[in-house]
Amino acid sequence: MGSFGMLARRALETDMPIMVQIQELIRGAKHAISLAQGVVYWQPPKQALDKVKELVWEPSISRYGGDEGLPALREALLKKLRQENKITKSSVMVTAGANQAFVNLVLTLCDAGDSVVMFAPYYFNAYMSFQMTGVTNILVGPGHPKTLHPDAAW
Repeated sequence: MGSFGMLARRALETDMPIMVQIQELIRGAKHAISLAQGVVYWQPPKQALDKVKELVWEPSISRYGGDEGLPALREALLKKLRQENKITKSSVMVTAGANQAFVNLVLTLCDAGDSVVMFAPYYFNAYMSFQMTGVTNILVGPGHPKTLHPDAAW
């Protein structure tokens, strides 16, 4: 169905996003901080902002990098895993954010027709990622209304 002028079946069968009102869910919860969309209310440290001013003139900074992340950073993480954690059979991907990381995870682990379990509350993109991958059975378990932890008894 994915020919010119027509949407792919997976796009047509993907639910429209339902925005979860995080502020309502966490209102009154102790020590809860909303990092929705990565929009925080504090600035980076001055040292970090000064470094950005310096790096902005580096030509490689304004180019797209590989989806798997910067090679030097990935190698440093692999070295850390080997030396400090004794993890030797691994690979590392560094993403631009949680959405990219989650979609990469879904594409790696799920095939069309698979079933998954997720718990409320969840970010709408997580649900849509499963749908767009062709996962056909998405079970949504409840979360505790005060702690938002998954209901393990379910």
